[in-house]
Amino acid sequence: MVYRLPHFTLVVLAGLLAACSTRQATTPTGPAADDQAGRFIWQELLTDDVQAAQRFYGGLFSWQFEETERLGKPYILVRAGGQPVAGITAVERENPDEPVAQWLSYLFVADVDEAAKNFKDAGGDILVAPLSLSGTARAALVTDPGGAPLGLVSTDAELPPSPADPPIGRFFWRDYFAKDVEGSLAFYRQFPGYRVQEEGEADSVHYVFRHGTGGQAIAGLIPIGDSPVRPNWLPYVRVADPAALARRASELGGTVLLEPRPDAREGSLAIVADPNGGALALQKWPIS
Repeated sequence: MVYRLPHFTLVVLAGLLAACSTRQATTPTGPAADDQAGRFIWQELLTDDVQAAQRFYGGLFSWQFEETERLGKPYILVRAGGQPVAGITAVERENPDEPVAQWLSYLFVADVDEAAKNFKDAGGDILVAPLSLSGTARAALVTDPGGAPLGLVSTDAELPPSPADPPIGRFFWRDYFAKDVEGSLAFYRQFPGYRVQEEGEADSVHYVFRHGTGGQAIAGLIPIGDSPVRPNWLPYVRVADPAALARRASELGGTVLLEPRPDAREGSLAIVADPNGGALALQKWPIS
């Protein structure tokens, strides 16, 4: 898997918990918050061409788009079958020749302020300090020691359960692309609610991130060695036919970064980038 994510420059963070109820925001506490910690709950596209993004993803997934506002800035709410699945935020290029489009995953934590501090103390960085969003949540934007960006969010709103059978057209998985495997494992293992397990046989070891008391698998770790790929969290969308969607992505002006092939999850996976460089994976369910 060889592709290059753009240099990350954040202009404005406009997070959203549209799928949650809108009670007054407080920091969640107790067993419920602890059990949810480590769960991905939102996805956001940062791009400098919002209109092009809507044309691409509308044509690819039949997503619908609603113009809203977050923190006084325009914000696009993305829906699939009427249900919120993601957001789109406009950002600006620092370098005119270097695109900034990138999908950003948001991780639920019990206390955003504490989690952001822990990221920095452990060798990461804080790009956007914790702030309140729309009276329902607090969020921050951080990077881990490898430079991979990640959103952190906490809320007292009731979170929808993770579906056992993810609907078509919804985000349901992430893979972390790691250059320093041992360092990345040590980094993420220290955070509450996140457990990383080594699975498989000696000749086919892989790593799975789990959260909650039930140990639900939510993400994987993929070593990338000296590849030009930068450390990042790659989001997955469930699709019925990765090959057909990859062809459609190309027709819509995107780029196919990984064609379905037998040695990559038995042909059940494709990776594409939108016309501005935002990368995501197209994956059949269950994952092979």
